[in-house]
Formats: sequence, structure tokens, C-alpha cells
Amino acid sequence: MKIFLILAFFCSGFISLAQKDTTEYPPKIVGVPIVFYGPETSFGFGAAGFLSFKFQRGDSLLRPSQINAGAAYTLEKQLLTYASYDLWIKENNYNCTGELGYYRYFYNFWGVGLEPKQLEVYSLNFPRIRFEGVRRIKNALYGGLKFTFDDFSITEKETGGRLDQGLYPGTSGGKISGAGVIVKYDSRNHNFYPTSGWNIVGSFEKFDEVIGSDFSYNLTWLNLIRYFDLRRDKVLAANIYGRFMSGTVPFFHLSQMGGNRRMRGYYEGYHRDKQMIGWQAEFRTPVYRRFGWVIFAGNATVAERIESFSLGRFKTAVGTGIRFKLDEERKINLRLDFAVSSDRTTGFYFTLGEAF
Repeated sequence: MKIFLILAFFCSGFISLAQKDTTEYPPKIVGVPIVFYGPETSFGFGAAGFLSFKFQRGDSLLRPSQINAGAAYTLEKQLLTYASYDLWIKENNYNCTGELGYYRYFYNFWGVGLEPKQLEVYSLNFPRIRFEGVRRIKNALYGGLKFTFDDFSITEKETGGRLDQGLYPGTSGGKISGAGVIVKYDSRNHNFYPTSGWNIVGSFEKFDEVIGSDFSYNLTWLNLIRYFDLRRDKVLAANIYGRFMSGTVPFFHLSQMGGNRRMRGYYEGYHRDKQMIGWQAEFRTPVYRRFGWVIFAGNATVAERIESFSLGRFKTAVGTGIRFKLDEERKINLRLDFAVSSDRTTGFYFTLGEAF
């Protein structure tokens, strides 16, 4: 199931384009071509890009906005396309973040909870919409609204497997559509490579047929990050998070441990359930010219009910990584991480930007 990246593209294939402009912050694009291979995908190829800019380019206090975009296609006719954005407008009084995407791909499923794992592979198509829009309330405090939408069409399941037997909600696919409120506190000193400050997010969403959802449930999300400045671009980043759900939650939207941001070393969804809590910390330091190094560790667990959380159920993930500064002025990094978990799973991650 592993995907192997051809890293020659990392060494020589990145592109950086900036318009000739006399303003203080001209728009700039960085991009990397990607080639990969896996037994389920055959050869795949695509590209990922990052656009950084300011809506008012001469405003030195305005935070830079960013758009990440990527697309990949495999010889098995699988397709992944996405565009995520983080936009800062009008003297940082407004911030809009979110994602637009379309995916036609396969995914791994190991079951729900911390039960013994048995791998199944399923395929699905889905469009994705994520939106968060906030307005400054006072200083670094923001409040606003958020919206989530996916329309899952499951095209293949393993015959006789748990998904084929319909053991969980959502095994026939369906729409999730949720709306709610969000509060942010953001005192970071930099968007792309913060060395000090806080980034705290709390939100509540209700998913209901009134707003187009096939499932009825509530989702509360808490994410707290603190950056400690250790001088000369050395940083200690600490993150505590929790995801809490109630109601009839489809298996594909349960709280999922793993991925390229939290609990690296686990495939996203290796452990999943209604409730999840965890923490992680990462030490970041420059090494030589454009190259940097990180080391990270974390613990997390999932459970059906909050009262089921216990120290003995926490999983562990540790890892290290290399950073290559694609843009020295704006501190935009290319990230290559390797991590292992207490379940002896491993993961390689090759992407743009820091994990958190």
C-alpha cells in the first residue's frame, strides 16, 4: 500500500515565479512536480503549487494570503484535485479559509475504535467544500461562521467485508452538510513559519437534513497551538487538540487519527471513532543555508464516549524530517517527514508548509 516518491524532482524540479513588481510584497508562486508509484495506483503524476500574495501589497501590517493547489492522476484512472486558501483582507479584519476539491480515489479502512485491525480497501468519488469566515472582534480575537460539505459515492467495497455488510453508518455513501460557528485567537508573528504567538481555534457544527445532510450529528473541534521562540529561527511548537461528536456519524467523517499533520506515522483513519484527543510537539531548527531539520512526537487516542478515555489507550508517534526553504524571504518550506508509531506503522510525507 505504500507510495514512493521520486525525489529527483525534489532536488531539481521546483519552480519559483514572481511578477516583476516594485511593491513590497509581489505575488509569488512556488511549485513542485510529483511522481509516485503504488500497487493500487500504478504510476501517478501531478503537481502541487503555492501562491502567496497580499490584497493590499503596500500594507506592511497586512498578513499575506495563500492559495495551495494540487492535482494528481494515476494510470488506474484515479484523480485527486484540491485548492485550499487562507485569505487576509482589510487590515486583517477579515480572514477566510477553506478548501475546494474533487477526489476519485481508493482509501484504507481498518475498523472503528481501537479494535484489532483488519484492512479493507474501498473506492469512492466525492466533491468537497470547506469554508470558514471570521471577522475581528478585538485585537487577535475573531469570530464567524463555518460550513462543511462532502458527497460520498462509494464505488467499490471488498465483498464480505465490514463495509459490505453495512456494519457502520455511511457504508452506502451519502452527503454530509454542516453549518456552525467558529472562534479564533491568532497572535502568530508569521503565517508560514511562526516563531512565537498562539493559534487557537474552537468550533461547533450541526449536520442535519435541513441543510442537506443525510446524517444527523454534532461536531465540536478544539485546536490549541503555541509557538516558543528559541532564537535564530529555532522554534518549539506545541499542539493540543480534541474532536468530539454525538449522533449518527458516518464512518468516513468520524474523528480520525493520523495523516500528514497530526500523529504522523499513522495512515489517516488507522484509528477512528466519535471522540479524539491528542497532543504533539515539534522542534524546528535551520541547519545549513536553505536546509532545516525537525524532530517531533505525539500521543492521541480515540473512543466512542469521552468517559472511555484513559492513559492506557493512548498511542504514540515519533519522527524526524528535513526542510528545504523554497522561498527564503517568505519562509515557505518544502517538507519531507518520516515517522513511526507504537503500532509499528510508518509514514513518509512530502508536501508544502509546516504540519502545524
